[in-house]
Amino acid sequence: MNSNTKNRTALVTGACGGLGAVIAERLCKEGYRVLLLDVSDAVYAQAQALGERGFQARGLVCDITSEDEIKAVFGRLDAEHEHVDILVNNAAISPKVDGKSLTAEEVPLAEWQAVLMVNLTAPFLLCRTVAPRMRGNGWGRIINMASVAGRTRSMVSGAHYSASKAGLIGFSRMFASQVAKDGITVNCIAPGTINAGLGGQLNAQMTDNYKKNIPVGRIGEPEEVAAMVAYLAGEETSFITGAVFDINGGYFMP
Repeated sequence: MNSNTKNRTALVTGACGGLGAVIAERLCKEGYRVLLLDVSDAVYAQAQALGERGFQARGLVCDITSEDEIKAVFGRLDAEHEHVDILVNNAAISPKVDGKSLTAEEVPLAEWQAVLMVNLTAPFLLCRTVAPRMRGNGWGRIINMASVAGRTRSMVSGAHYSASKAGLIGFSRMFASQVAKDGITVNCIAPGTINAGLGGQLNAQMTDNYKKNIPVGRIGEPEEVAAMVAYLAGEETSFITGAVFDINGGYFMP
């Protein structure tokens, strides 16, 4: 544990999901104070459980597709003199029917808009909300959870999910260039199929078929993604920004 982590606070969205929960726990173990943010009020019990283990954790309920709710949460944090040094935009949705994504021609417009709202617009809203606060401290880390689906053709994700993750990568690079002078880094992690969260929803047959296309012969574990989050959140990554870190077992090699 770096002694500086004791003075840093991380906010993780989608903290009740399989991957988000692992990321939040890893950051707690690194010594950060962690704000677990989710649309579900189950986040309170999750934060309490971490607190009972001796970690500094707090649950926050927020619909991140609502700018008003985001402003309300940060207004409350400001009033309490709570700072956010690290933002992990992890929340995402990927609707499927019987375990399969609809084609672009089949996706209802409302579903397309909902996916882009959660996966792309919400990170945009959170980034522009947190950046001025990070700028005031001269330090910040923003880690956006993209996907291999935003890097290449996906076997399991729909066009809306792929578009949202590709858009998140593009936005992250542009935002990184705009806030770099303020001591804020912005990077993406692009996981392949992970045994948690959205990846954990695949049935056994789909998982087996996917593994055949992964050179290392297995799907990833959430702890492997959380380890990269912990690295990018650290003090020694100030020269890394606008980058995309692929964690996919060799499925995609740029």
